Amino acid sequence: MSKFILRRVIRGIVAIITFQTLLFFLMQALPYDFTAFLVLSPASRRLAQTDLGQDLPLWQQYFSWLGGFFRFDLGRSFMAWPTPVSTVLLGRAPRTLVLFFMAAVLAYLLGIWLGKMIAWRRGGIFEFGVTLVGVASYTSFAPFLGFLLINIFGWHLGWFPFHSMVDHNIWYKETVTVDWVLMRLVFSVVYVMVGIWVLGWMSRRIRFRRRRRALKLGGSVLIFLSAVIWWDQIGYLHLALDVLEHMALPLVSVVLLSFGETMLLMRTTMLETIEDEYVLTARAKGLSEAAIRERHVARNAFLPVLSRLLLNLPLVLTGSLAIEMVFQWQAMGELIFVAIDFQDIPLLLGILSIVGVLALIGHVVLDILHVYMDPRLRFAERS
Repeated sequence: MSKFILRRVIRGIVAIITFQTLLFFLMQALPYDFTAFLVLSPASRRLAQTDLGQDLPLWQQYFSWLGGFFRFDLGRSFMAWPTPVSTVLLGRAPRTLVLFFMAAVLAYLLGIWLGKMIAWRRGGIFEFGVTLVGVASYTSFAPFLGFLLINIFGWHLGWFPFHSMVDHNIWYKETVTVDWVLMRLVFSVVYVMVGIWVLGWMSRRIRFRRRRRALKLGGSVLIFLSAVIWWDQIGYLHLALDVLEHMALPLVSVVLLSFGETMLLMRTTMLETIEDEYVLTARAKGLSEAAIRERHVARNAFLPVLSRLLLNLPLVLTGSLAIEMVFQWQAMGELIFVAIDFQDIPLLLGILSIVGVLALIGHVVLDILHVYMDPRLRFAERS
């Protein structure tokens, strides 16, 4: 197993270098010149090109950029010169993570649960209704779905705000920034998720179902309340609630656009797994339907869904321009198109490099998980 992991890591490093090389030269092949956006005299424009490093030979730019990448230095943004690209990205990362990462996790959890239910209850009205809603939302046009939610829950019912990320009447006297609150919201969400997962893992040893469920429910409530109490103690609970209130509609939009794919994939893999012989053996042993579904069928059907999740998570960093524009949520998607518009090549290289590296890491982790979870692959590797 250790040799397999070492080979995968080496292949991943080679793939990263190859990806970065192709990315750099494809970007350099574009007919761009950031100094064309500056109203300067020819001499001043040449001076700006020198300051930005655009007058250097291509090979020198490549090795300088590649060396900086391996030192975790993504260069400096043309638009915000001399601000480092990493600083620009960190300024938008909390906005993207708190919305799109939360939406991705919720969409996968909802899709997995519904996929299990409709695969186990085939042919009923429940399967038809859930499948219809999932397919309709998954194939919806993102701006239309966003405007529909705004129309119903924002304008007519007035339940949620939709005009910006925060209520400026609340924030104008505050000393902290929106990004500061968003980053701590990310940490809070991760804390709650990890706590609930650990609680579920620990409760597996409890034999009685009611006690196990009571422990999960009570522990989850305590974990959530501890996060709320922490926000109240630092004095920024009202700011966190304001952000969450403004985030409700875009979060629901992204979840509706995403959960249908996971649900249908989980349903398909569940239906394939149900026909395996070990399911008949489990029924012959007298196991309950819930135990067969959760411990045998769903566990084996989950691997393709997990693969999809690991491969899609890096794309969460790019956000969604349509959702951001509809709900005025200024995150990474808007930043990408602004960088394209102003031909900020270092910023584009930085964003695409991070997404590419995370995708490659996801592939390596996925290969290791496949070998770890499937004994047949471990045997093939040893042979």
